[in-house]
Amino acid sequence: MSSKNIYLVTEGSAKNWEEAIRLCGKCMQENGSVKNQFTEDCITREKEYPTGLPATVPVAIPHSKAHGINENCICFLRLNQPVRFYRMDDSEEYVDTRLVFNLAIQQADDHLEFLQKLMQLVLNEAILSKCLELPLDEIPALLEENLDK
Repeated sequence: MSSKNIYLVTEGSAKNWEEAIRLCGKCMQENGSVKNQFTEDCITREKEYPTGLPATVPVAIPHSKAHGINENCICFLRLNQPVRFYRMDDSEEYVDTRLVFNLAIQQADDHLEFLQKLMQLVLNEAILSKCLELPLDEIPALLEENLDK
């Protein structure tokens, strides 16, 4: 990828997938990585193209095109309780997940490349288990080690 990624980590509670995306958006906005429009674009996209993945440890990967992105950023959200995201492979089905990776990648080529790397990571049950258990301040290094290769 052409530019360095910033890894932000947060945790909290959400009633539904939209609130979960808003938690990520707030974290990224407070860091200066995205504008408010990015969060709204992610929500709009999620309605049309859901991002829930039914892996051994289910995850969601909301994202949007480059509008409102100031710098490449990935916000990892660990929820206290699972929320329902509709599945990317079958929008009639859903997964309940505590792990959300919200992507804000500026360049289209970088976006696709990063998404491919992230798909490999989310199929790794050991890494996702660490994401559920590690203290929040240790997760950025874990993600950087596994995604910025």
